[in-house]
Amino acid sequence: MQQKQDIKGFSLLELIVVVTIVAIVSAVGYPNFMDWRKDREVRLAVEKVTTMLKSINTQAQRGNYAVVQLYVERNGDDKTNFFSRGINQETEATVTNTPGQKINCNYNTSYWRDSNSKVESFTLEVQTQIKPRGTVCFSKDTRHYLSDGKLTQPQTNLNVDGRIVNNYIIICSSGAKCPLSKWKDPTYLVEWNRFGNISKYKWNEKRSAWTRI
Repeated sequence: MQQKQDIKGFSLLELIVVVTIVAIVSAVGYPNFMDWRKDREVRLAVEKVTTMLKSINTQAQRGNYAVVQLYVERNGDDKTNFFSRGINQETEATVTNTPGQKINCNYNTSYWRDSNSKVESFTLEVQTQIKPRGTVCFSKDTRHYLSDGKLTQPQTNLNVDGRIVNNYIIICSSGAKCPLSKWKDPTYLVEWNRFGNISKYKWNEKRSAWTRI
């Protein structure tokens, strides 16, 4: 027995309604998705920089390196290069025992440019306030807590968590201006001290304040 079936398709009006609804939902959701994506990219950069700082400080504490360095360099308008470096006990002793010489944190110094000093490097699609470059150095006994370039102390003092800080890097989204004031979401701050302790903050544009994360 053959059973009759009614086969119905969508009418033009129904298709127009569906397409319109999809377009409206997409238009509403797309900006939120893009904001989430930007925040995720910047947050990832913050975590990678934090890990890099912790890693080189741990190696300095263990004696793997006498002095370690974070080197930040602008790479065009939408990327930033991050390097971590270290010099061994022998190099540090040679420099400090040479009359008139002392360890410095200048990225262009021969022992920092030595390929053997490189620990880790990566390029991220974010911007920082560091233009064109800056460095900060740490050592186990804090004797070589130094900085150079755009990370030279003191930077513009910021009120963070009810106190003034001046050892930090600000990280914001690619293509955005990353100044020392009037930040836009998403903007993060990584702070450190001479002992290698790291704190992270996110800028809350509505409250105009830094929030610890």
